[in-house]
Amino acid sequence: MELPVDWGSLWLGGFCPVGALGGLPVRGADYAVHPALDDLLTLPSDTTLHTDATIEIAERAWSERLGGAMVVLARDAYRARRLLHRAAEIQPGEWVGIPANASHDLAESIKHHKALPRFLDFDAQLRLATSGTRFTWTQVLRGLWQPQKATWLDCADTLPTPGAAKRPAVTLYGLHLPDANNRPGALLAFSDEALYAEVKALRQPADCPNAAQAFAQCERLPELAERQSANLAEARRGLREAAGLATHEPNSLALATAVAVQIPLECDVATFYAYVEQENTPVRWLPQIQPLHYAALRADGAPDHRATAANLARWLYVPVGPDYSFEEIKHGVLGIVKAAEYLGVRWRSNPAHAAEYADLMDRTYGDGHDAYRPLFALDGALTAGD
Repeated sequence: MELPVDWGSLWLGGFCPVGALGGLPVRGADYAVHPALDDLLTLPSDTTLHTDATIEIAERAWSERLGGAMVVLARDAYRARRLLHRAAEIQPGEWVGIPANASHDLAESIKHHKALPRFLDFDAQLRLATSGTRFTWTQVLRGLWQPQKATWLDCADTLPTPGAAKRPAVTLYGLHLPDANNRPGALLAFSDEALYAEVKALRQPADCPNAAQAFAQCERLPELAERQSANLAEARRGLREAAGLATHEPNSLALATAVAVQIPLECDVATFYAYVEQENTPVRWLPQIQPLHYAALRADGAPDHRATAANLARWLYVPVGPDYSFEEIKHGVLGIVKAAEYLGVRWRSNPAHAAEYADLMDRTYGDGHDAYRPLFALDGALTAGD
């Protein structure tokens, strides 16, 4: 059995050519890699379908898959939100809380219900500000982090995590079906029995997805989730132990498609992102995926939208796929590690270890070296770089 890798000592030495990469070449621009989960969420179009599956059969299967949760399937996420808004009796002109970077579909579903989106700021950990509205949607981008005290949770851009879990009143997922009639499918999982019954009563046949495809996606999920979860855990461990930067715990309810890594405050966001990209790391910047909604910038939008935008800008998205080899995981980690090393923020979450490593570089290369020099406080004192 292969022993776990010691990420903390895998890449040491200031990334000089001699042995510093641990046998791993710098990733070339044409490096071939297995698909990330982002590209695998959709049910393969050649999947064998049980043509006798009905919506009732598909919903029972999904309920069992989610540990007995009350489940309603819908034709798409937009329709699922509209059914929920009707069931909750949201009134015309009523404010509904949503994140400042809510998706266009989420904001439009509220506006089309004649309600008003109330854009909410979020802090450095992407936690939403308290809302005075009767209902608030918490939207977690691709399962990247665990929401705090969510009542309505929107995870329409990914799939559920199998198993029983403590759920909010409502959680929305995408089913990602390849239906030819523009029914990609959505799933509402409830812990609120009254709301579940009302949505179920409101749904009409035209609101339903392709039942056979919905059932097939349910059958496909466990194996996909198991492999993805294992690779996510290893990638996150590598980033935490080799780069020493803050990462998010993945959402326990939704299948994460990547690991979220925070750029430390001591480092300029654009510079760090540029360094990671130059390593041909398959990284994305969170504002590239879901920036602040344009209406959140208005006078009646998010009150502190500039600070909220800055909080969002400090998070990077490192994609992971269920078929990634260990070398592919290492390539994703290495780009972040090298940027953190060059820019003096490696092991920002462990200043004592950073001090030991900086001392090793001093003893190895002597005064005036160009290897690692931490730019953050060590034992309460700032380095010369600050």
